[in-house]
Amino acid sequence: MHATDRPKITNTLSFRLLFTFVSLIVVAIIVVSTITVTLLERYLVRNLDDGLRSSGKLVAVQIIDDMRATDAGNGSNLNLSDFYLKAMIYDQREGDFVTSTRISSQTLAYYGTPVDATELLSSAGDSPQTVESTKSGEKWRVIVLPVTSTSLTDQAQPVGAVLVARPLAQVNNTVALVTRLLVLVGLCVLAVGTVVASWLVRRHLRSLHGIEKSTHAIAAGDLSQRVPEENPGSEVGMLASSINVMLSQIEFAFADKERSERHMRQFVSDASHELRTPLATVRGYAELYRLGGVPDDQITPTMERIESESKRMSRLVEDLLQLARLDEGRPLDPSLVNITHSCANAISDMHARDSSRHPRLIGLDGESVPEVNIIGDKDKITQVITNILGNVLTHTPPGTPTELAVGRISPTHAVIEVRDHGPGVSPEDADHLFERFYRTDSSRSRESGGSGLGMAIVSSIMAAHEGTAEVLPTPGGGLTVRLTFPIGFVEESAETPDSEDSEAQEEKGNEKEKGARSRGMRGRSKPKNGGKRGE
Repeated sequence: MHATDRPKITNTLSFRLLFTFVSLIVVAIIVVSTITVTLLERYLVRNLDDGLRSSGKLVAVQIIDDMRATDAGNGSNLNLSDFYLKAMIYDQREGDFVTSTRISSQTLAYYGTPVDATELLSSAGDSPQTVESTKSGEKWRVIVLPVTSTSLTDQAQPVGAVLVARPLAQVNNTVALVTRLLVLVGLCVLAVGTVVASWLVRRHLRSLHGIEKSTHAIAAGDLSQRVPEENPGSEVGMLASSINVMLSQIEFAFADKERSERHMRQFVSDASHELRTPLATVRGYAELYRLGGVPDDQITPTMERIESESKRMSRLVEDLLQLARLDEGRPLDPSLVNITHSCANAISDMHARDSSRHPRLIGLDGESVPEVNIIGDKDKITQVITNILGNVLTHTPPGTPTELAVGRISPTHAVIEVRDHGPGVSPEDADHLFERFYRTDSSRSRESGGSGLGMAIVSSIMAAHEGTAEVLPTPGGGLTVRLTFPIGFVEESAETPDSEDSEAQEEKGNEKEKGARSRGMRGRSKPKNGGKRGE
């Protein structure tokens, strides 16, 4: 189904909810009306039965007295109203049963007479019953009462029975009237209930319609859209909140993907540009030599130039390969590393490369130099320090004072700070110092043979150690690179190698502490740069 397709009205949640509400209202009206009519009918019939019982005995006495007064059984002194009366009395003078029937002409015309009244007289009892009428559509409520001799003589002996009946028309008319009223009221309730239910459904599903519109916009590619959040405590509100969280994650993932692709394109472009220069140089000199354009006295410098550019390409390719391996998250080779000795060795190497440099090894806060052991990859840590010192050699004037400060900032973290007192960098450059192929001064960097990847490698190695690399200004001028390492699981009683024989002692210590390798060291995590790291 396309986003613009509309579902059938019968398939919508609004219709199904409204149909359910209306169905419940109809069922409730039917149940209530049925119970009301049934109870009313029973109540009216019970009242009619009570009236028949209470008046039946009086009617029996009156009709017997009337029969005795008329002798012929056709007396008319009884007020019949809408009663039907039929008596069967044993006449001692005649020696047989005498029957008498009483009903007004108006009642007879409207309601007829009970069917089989004579047969009913033979089953005298105190239980009312409903019988059919001789007039179609009418019914009578009948009760048969026994007549004892006390009604005629002083001895209580059964001498007959009296049938007392009244038509059910009044009861039926009342029930029919109430039924019509209930139907009318039910229709009104149904109409009002439908309107109210429709309004409630639309009101409570309004958020869903908003979600639908927003998701259509999102499906069209607008990931910045968010669904409206109404009634946070409701199910729809929680759904909207969950969708917004999901959309934020999706938007972030797409933005991160686009950023990664942009960085990858930039990386490939920069790498191609960096490789093009030495390749063009090598190719140019090779073609010039092939064409005989190199004098004999310039052959050696030309070959040296070709060799220099080849080495530069090799360094660049090696740096790219190392970054690719770090990006893959390849596991490190952790062991017990004395970073104090690593810094001392790096200082010696720096002085050997430039005798005008006299870097110093100091404590982090100016105190005596502590022996600091961490769990890490020794070769990678050495490369980090070497890369930073190489940048100092490249980008600061000869003789620039440099210090390497070592210490602990907590029981779980150690720090190395490489402080130079050179020209430093601007805050804008500091924000991008760890980006790949970034140069603060492209001319000096390229001329010096730098690839622009040294600090990026530092950042990646620190991330692989779950540490951070930060760029800070040196007090008094210059640049400080602060490296923070997690110490790891280091035995406090571990012997520290003597600084005078560091290489041999470290190898011995590594063999001794081989079992102290950290299982918890992961491949890499994103490094920090004081909140402003480049990638």
